[in-house]
Amino acid sequence: MELKDGLSGFIRAKNEAQFIEACIDSCIDALDELIIVYNDCTDETPEIVERKRKQYPDKIKAYEYNHNILSHNLTKEEFEYAISLPEDSPRLHSTQCNYALSKVTYKYAVKIDPDQIYFAEELKKWRDVCSGDNKIIWRLSFVLGWLFMVHISAYRRISVRKSRPCLEMLPQWLVDCFKKSYEDFAKWQLQRNKVAIAISGVNVFYDKKWYIPFDKYNVHPPYNGASDHLIFRVTNRTFFTRLYGHEQPYTVIEVFHQPNRMMFADTPLWFHQHANRIRCWSKVKKVKDEHPELFVPIEKFVNMTYEEVNVKMDPQVNTLFQRTSFALVHKMGVGNVKKYLGLLMLKQLK
Repeated sequence: MELKDGLSGFIRAKNEAQFIEACIDSCIDALDELIIVYNDCTDETPEIVERKRKQYPDKIKAYEYNHNILSHNLTKEEFEYAISLPEDSPRLHSTQCNYALSKVTYKYAVKIDPDQIYFAEELKKWRDVCSGDNKIIWRLSFVLGWLFMVHISAYRRISVRKSRPCLEMLPQWLVDCFKKSYEDFAKWQLQRNKVAIAISGVNVFYDKKWYIPFDKYNVHPPYNGASDHLIFRVTNRTFFTRLYGHEQPYTVIEVFHQPNRMMFADTPLWFHQHANRIRCWSKVKKVKDEHPELFVPIEKFVNMTYEEVNVKMDPQVNTLFQRTSFALVHKMGVGNVKKYLGLLMLKQLK
């Protein structure tokens, strides 16, 4: 099948009744289609998905995928069985992901997690790049964008050598100066199928008001994404395989393969509500009560410098890759997080 110009989103869902409707409503206008594959649900997820499919019949395609998938919270016996299965076993989460990807009908795709509230205007900017209606022509300013990309690569390599984020290489004035050229260069490269765009979001926690967590106990840093969420060109070289380690808790999840280098998007694209899941909220609340200094009111967070953010993150918990990635995301895009605070305020009123 020949793919059309545009951007597909795909959701993998199991028992996501708490969040999936709000997620769909937040991103649907910014996508050309949304593929939803749900499995082994014991809550109202299938009913909600069907209701949304009827609401957006021209955009949503929904598929049931009940194969008793072995992914999270496995026993030792289940784990050993899962890693013994062939790579294309329908019981692997990676196979479910490949199934969802096989259903897209547009040239570009992005993974959508059901506990995310999207900044639709920002996602639309990338959809427009994928649409083919706005062909980007090379211009001289792209040289500045390329130079900043090279600088980012050097910053990351030197940070690894020094075992710390070398934030002196990313002064705010430099980021502000090169941000627009870098953004335009990234969009041009995406249209040419030379890069995949790494996108990110902001972790949030609600306890009478909205907070940004620095929760090292439940591993909720201020940002998420950065490398495991991509806008990418769909080809026969884009696919998922299983990923696992032998440590507890036992999981067999997925890792994505694609041939291009990554470039970071210039702004976060969502609020991530994982800490507010029913199974997580009490644990996070306990940490907040015992360590209130690890939770920053969101209206204060958007005015923090990344140097202040970095000091609050525990280097024993938040990896160097995360801390260097979050620096770029924060310095380029925290202003846009401030712009979309109203999305959370509306949710609070509900």
